[in-house]
Amino acid sequence: MKFLDQLGDAVKDVKELAKSKASVVKDLTADAAQEVKILAKEKAKDVKAKSVDAAQEVKVLVKEKTADVKAKSADAAHDVNELVKAKSAVVAKDLEVTLKEKAEELKQKAREVKDITADAAKDITETIKEKSAGAAKDIRAKVAEKTESKENAEVSSEAEATEGGEKTK
Repeated sequence: MKFLDQLGDAVKDVKELAKSKASVVKDLTADAAQEVKILAKEKAKDVKAKSVDAAQEVKVLVKEKTADVKAKSADAAHDVNELVKAKSAVVAKDLEVTLKEKAEELKQKAREVKDITADAAKDITETIKEKSAGAAKDIRAKVAEKTESKENAEVSSEAEATEGGEKTK
């Protein structure tokens, strides 16, 4: 039984050792957990500080990029305005040339119309003169004819009156 007593004592010793080691492990675990909490807090503070720094850097970078974009936009707007001015000047010159050409064409057309009108007026005047001369001849002939008819009628009337007067005597 001595063996069993020794075995029982050994088990008790192992249990006590296990308890003491468990207590040490528990203390070490609690200490480690505390250290991890402290370290996590410190790291969280570092991360927070770095995040604030990064956010600040991003803000600065955004402002710089915004300024660059504004400057480039202003330059582009200026370039566009210059291009529009240049194109407008070219278009204005082209329009001026076109208007001069059209004005010259209109002047030429006006001359042609004037010539045609003058020719037509001349033709009308000549036609009127010809028709007037023809009508005047016709009128003179009719007047002469009527005058002759009247004279003949008067002569006939006188002759009849003379004949009638002779018969009454």
